[in-house]
This record gives sequence, structure tokens and C-alpha cells, in this order.
Amino acid sequence: MHRSLKAVLELTKSRSGKHASRRLAFIITEEGDLRELKHGSKCIKCKTYAEGEAREVEVELGRGEYLALVWLVRNLRNHVKGEILLLNSKGDMVFRAVYRRLKLRRTHGDPKYAWMVRVIADRIGLYVKKYSLE
Repeated sequence: MHRSLKAVLELTKSRSGKHASRRLAFIITEEGDLRELKHGSKCIKCKTYAEGEAREVEVELGRGEYLALVWLVRNLRNHVKGEILLLNSKGDMVFRAVYRRLKLRRTHGDPKYAWMVRVIADRIGLYVKKYSLE
């Protein structure tokens, strides 16, 4: 039995313009097919910062599909940090990687999912100097 998962898509910035937040969601299969989620209902309470918009998407995953949630925050000095989560069709987190100081590092999960995180980082154009996913 598969359950419905919720993902938030967001592009917001602070009133002062010093901080910005971006959330993306992808569905990735075990074969390597990557599909970005774009459409959902507006969600005012999901926003991190005042300006911009956030949307909430409900996702049904099939067998062999994973939901990838990407969260990135840019600060006043244009430093970006964030995380990438992989959820299986049951809603369990199977992999978590953090992005700080141009490094992408695994903090939780089985290293067999590391290739999925690399594919997602390449797709969104994340500049990574060092991978520590295995």
C-alpha cells in the first residue's frame, strides 16, 4: 500500500532581500528517470520568508520511485546551504545529505542511494567541490 506524500515547492526571500529560500521536489526512479514537480495549491503558511510564494503538492509514488526534497537557503554573503532528502514510497527517509561550504555530505542513510543525490545536484546546477556521499 502506498500513501500520499506532501511536498512543498517554494521560492521566497526576506523583506530586506538578504535571505532567500528555495524548495524543490523531484520524483526519481531506480532506473534514473528524474521528474520535477511544479504544480500544486498555494500555501501561505508554508512560506519561509515574506516575499514570494509557496505551493503544496501531493505525491503518489509507485514501486521503485523515490521523492527527493531539496531545500536551499542563501544568506547575505551569497553563501548557500541546505539539504537533500530521499523518501521511499512508504514515506520513510532513506537518505539525507547536507550541503555546506560547497560540500555535499551524507548524514543519514544507505550509501547505495548516493548516485540519486548526485543526479539531483547536477540537475539543479548545484556547485559542489567535494562529494562525501559514500
